[in-house]
Amino acid sequence: MRPVEKLLAVAGAEIGYLEKASNAQLDDKTANAGDKNWTKYARDLDALGFYNGRKNGYAWCDMFCDWCFVQAFGVELALKMTGQKLGGYGAGCTESVNYYRKIGRFHKSGPQPGDQIFFTQNGGKSFYHTGLVEKVADGKVYTIEGNTSSAAGVVENGGAVARKSYSLTYSKIGGYGRPEYSLILEEEEDIMTQEKFNEMFTAAMQAYRKELQDNDSGEWSKEAREYAVSSGLFAGSGATPDGQPNFMWEDLLTREQVAQLFYSFAQRNGLA
Repeated sequence: MRPVEKLLAVAGAEIGYLEKASNAQLDDKTANAGDKNWTKYARDLDALGFYNGRKNGYAWCDMFCDWCFVQAFGVELALKMTGQKLGGYGAGCTESVNYYRKIGRFHKSGPQPGDQIFFTQNGGKSFYHTGLVEKVADGKVYTIEGNTSSAAGVVENGGAVARKSYSLTYSKIGGYGRPEYSLILEEEEDIMTQEKFNEMFTAAMQAYRKELQDNDSGEWSKEAREYAVSSGLFAGSGATPDGQPNFMWEDLLTREQVAQLFYSFAQRNGLA
């Protein structure tokens, strides 16, 4: 799964979550619903010391985004890819935008899946709501947001995780932070998975066998090779660049080929 897909899978699984009336039943999507901004997202980030202080009970749209990054990639990468530092001020939208700006990853247009969208009411002087870009299609940007509702337009402090959509020209879109997903790709390149090993092994074997699939051979086997060809035990496969039958003398021999070789020998000598 690609990094953006992984992030959006985490966010999508949270759709329908409702903030709580008190610091209870935080892990249940709908139980103890209320309007006091208590969430599992802030609880988990508070436990990590993610921000400059405890944030449970505060508006949580940005905390939802950070939580998704942490769940998908871990604390260290989540901080690096969004330009934050542990114990920083990223729980607020304006500060999050400033972090993206400091690492040169804030854009006014051209959203992509996996971007963090930010909304403004004053032309970009400050920002008051955020979410994650899920897709861009037909002149619209589609998002997954925390602390919103399914009602049209920006709904800050809406109390739920929900999918939303906006015209790309919507006046309240202030810009997009683009997390540095290349950090995840670089880390994943260092991890040897079974799939990656199989791919590398197959490529190496194909290259190795290609070097063996010619008529190179040792002088010590000349008589045996001539007998195998003249008796029809070996027919070769294709031709070498000079047009000669390609017997691939140094190539690997499978058990199936050995069985056929013995059987052909037995037939030619009246043994089968």
